[in-house]
Amino acid sequence: MKKYLFLLMAATSTATIAAPYVGLEYGLTNMSHDYSTTFSNDNVSLTPDDSSSAFGGFVGYRFNEFGLEFGYKKFESDDSRSQMLVSDKPGYTKEREWDADLDATQFTFKPVYFYNINEKVQLKTGLGLTYTQYKFDSSANTEYENDLTDHEFTQDYVAGDSKSESVFGGIASVGIEYMVIPNLALGASASYQVDSIANSTSFMLSSAYYF
Repeated sequence: MKKYLFLLMAATSTATIAAPYVGLEYGLTNMSHDYSTTFSNDNVSLTPDDSSSAFGGFVGYRFNEFGLEFGYKKFESDDSRSQMLVSDKPGYTKEREWDADLDATQFTFKPVYFYNINEKVQLKTGLGLTYTQYKFDSSANTEYENDLTDHEFTQDYVAGDSKSESVFGGIASVGIEYMVIPNLALGASASYQVDSIANSTSFMLSSAYYF
């Protein structure tokens, strides 16, 4: 009897201190990578390595100070050039455009550690793995626009380098959360991710609900 009572108390205790949570996040990501393309006929090179907006979400399960978390994040970077040319079509402006885009879709799995500063504020750190799908595309074209009707059309389309790759990597993160109400937290975090193709630094704002 005592044995069954002990097991029941243990199960009840575990249910009390362990809980799932979900969240959304939005912020900025800066990538550093080796993707680039050169249009030799135009003597133009593009490297999409600027900062861009990022959004994602996460689900996790917390056990006291520790937890396991799965995450998803989508971010991209681009680079472009344009040059006005002398038009060979009366009534139209002529512009040469070059574009390169790098899209990243990232999945994360990481153990996390929670540290309660007080009843409302907690630190959250994580160290884990990433699986990132990269897609790089580039192109060039000449665009004509009618000065009166704004009618547009393109010519001389040139496909540049294009590549899709998926790789595993690692990620480290640190953040802080403030409990607005007992189950809802607003927070901010910073993370650094690296793999064989690129590394990225992200600064995110988040909201999380603890069940």
